[in-house]
Amino acid sequence: MIGLGTSLRCNLPPRHIWVVLSDPSANAGEILMVNLTTLRDRSVDEACILGPADYSLLTHRSTVAYSRSESGKADALQQSVERGGFRIISPVPPATLAKIIEGARNSPELSPAKKKLLPPAT
Repeated sequence: MIGLGTSLRCNLPPRHIWVVLSDPSANAGEILMVNLTTLRDRSVDEACILGPADYSLLTHRSTVAYSRSESGKADALQQSVERGGFRIISPVPPATLAKIIEGARNSPELSPAKKKLLPPAT
């Protein structure tokens, strides 16, 4: 079941890791997801930098690509998992999920409409 914190690996190259940042039950079935990608010198997404200490599946410094975020229905993502487009993997730790969500709130690369899908700040 797709929900807040679900972590997935895309089965198409470059096989990025994606993380769901919203609760579909709180957003009429809508989700927001972002991917993790290698940190480059000219990255536009620097609101949240992660490394192996933040998530065991990372092997190098990575950035959360808020500029490439996707939103849509959780059911559609579940169907993609069932068809083999994505594979559910071990979730990011709660502290890392909180760090990614906080970065989403602060990122200029994420639209206000997508930010509305985020869980309420605590």
